[in-house]
Amino acid sequence: MDLLYVFLLLVIFALAMWAWKLQCEKVEADKEARLAGKERDEFAELGKGLAEFNERVREKKEGARREILEMVGARVKVSNRDVARELNVSSVTAFRYLDELEKAGKLKQAGKSGKAVFYTAV
Repeated sequence: MDLLYVFLLLVIFALAMWAWKLQCEKVEADKEARLAGKERDEFAELGKGLAEFNERVREKKEGARREILEMVGARVKVSNRDVARELNVSSVTAFRYLDELEKAGKLKQAGKSGKAVFYTAV
């Protein structure tokens, strides 16, 4: 009879430990789900921020291209140095803007390299 009580107590104890383990796993799973949701929301916010940043960069480039075309219209020809000075950008950025406008067919490059290069409207 005593062995039966000991056996039943051990079974009850084992069931209690099993229930406790399941509860701990559930709490951990809930915590993981909350963290995953939080990360998903943070990445969504970050994506919105990047989209807005990319839009501002695109608008800045478009504005610079418009200004370059206005400069060419007013001066007939412009150099890389003129564009860099007027737009307050590096010469590399000015070259990239001029190159993009040339590839778009809006400007024509005269000269091969160096200070002799200038751009005119097409």
